[in-house]
Amino acid sequence: MIKSLTTRLSDSSLPILVLSYSILMMHYVFSRAFRDSLLGSRLPVSELPGLTFLGTLLAIALSLICSLFLRSNARIHVIRFFYMLSAATEIIIAFQYQTHSWMLRAYYIEVSASTAIGLSLIWVLIGDWTSNCNHGDTNKVPSVLISGTATGMFAGFGLVHLPSANDFRASLVMLAVMNVCVASLLLFHKDGSCISTGKKKFEELNEMRWNWSNAVVQMLAIVTILGASTSTLLDLVFRVRVAEHFTSQAERIHFMGSLQGFLCLGALLSQFAVRRLTSGAWAKRCLTLYPGIVTAAALASVAMPVFYVFKFLRIGEYSLRNSASRCGIEMVYATLPDKLRVEVRPLMDVVGERLGDMCAAGVLHLLLLENTGINFRYTLLIVALLGTALWICSEWLLRRVDYMKAAEERDSEIQLPLQKLAREGAVLA
Repeated sequence: MIKSLTTRLSDSSLPILVLSYSILMMHYVFSRAFRDSLLGSRLPVSELPGLTFLGTLLAIALSLICSLFLRSNARIHVIRFFYMLSAATEIIIAFQYQTHSWMLRAYYIEVSASTAIGLSLIWVLIGDWTSNCNHGDTNKVPSVLISGTATGMFAGFGLVHLPSANDFRASLVMLAVMNVCVASLLLFHKDGSCISTGKKKFEELNEMRWNWSNAVVQMLAIVTILGASTSTLLDLVFRVRVAEHFTSQAERIHFMGSLQGFLCLGALLSQFAVRRLTSGAWAKRCLTLYPGIVTAAALASVAMPVFYVFKFLRIGEYSLRNSASRCGIEMVYATLPDKLRVEVRPLMDVVGERLGDMCAAGVLHLLLLENTGINFRYTLLIVALLGTALWICSEWLLRRVDYMKAAEERDSEIQLPLQKLAREGAVLA
């Protein structure tokens, strides 16, 4: 009976990961909505670039530390420990922010760093499952995204309207409970529970792809930084508009919560569309769809950069980034050798993304230096310029992936006749 239960738990790795990702998306949406509501009331808008920069440095430092431990086979323990550490930090801030005023800034920095790393770590485990249990097939990725986005939508529309949402301490305790739930769920996840017997052959193919993989990783780093710069710049400028548009924190948290719900709803609808797209010949075009549409939309918005135009632009950008762009990136990661993917994934997701955030914070700082305020038309032109550069680099990345696959096929065609000849020679001997 115990053996049967163990087998069922090993086979349930994907549902556990999907449920964990859903809870983390709920944590992500609620924590960021509450964080952004602090701007303009408890935290001045002028501190936004500095807080973003410090959050970026913390995220980079933590990701470098995590990447050292993720290279071992026991990385599941490191991931569980990270979620428990995040929960402990949120509990400490919840009960100390009234006696220490700097705790509010610490919370802003902690959310910026921990939510990014937390999502990256769960995607490391999902990537392991895709490679080892699903033979590198990314057909389950849209389903994972849909489930996570649906719970994020619930958090946006539901949690922020609870009476406790306006209570700083109660909100942080609720966020800590979510992290504890994820760490507890991962106790039932077992690394390598369904690694196939053909793994040795798969590792041989991984060695063939190593040289081309390094070229893919280099271009993937550039695409990650440009994508983060484009998205974060638009997000930061929109936060400034929200702080100017609403006068009280209660109005801001309700608006930001509803906005997060609409963001997730837009992403959910986009993911259903992308799910159909990934099953056809246009699957690899997912990566270039995001920058192309964002560039066109930013240029169109220059004519009328009012608040609600920014709102719809932000919803559309978020929807595409968490559907088409995410699926395209996951398809690129699935082509990398297992060892290389595990090593570079946290660095790409955190260091690459945070470097993009730093670039966006630097641009925002320059825009805020003018006494007249932010020139939103000029900002939209910068977003369009970044989107164009991202589209070019994404096309280049897809070409490198195609070259890597072609090189792998050539090596396989060469090795198969040699293996057949060796078997025939052994029979004759």
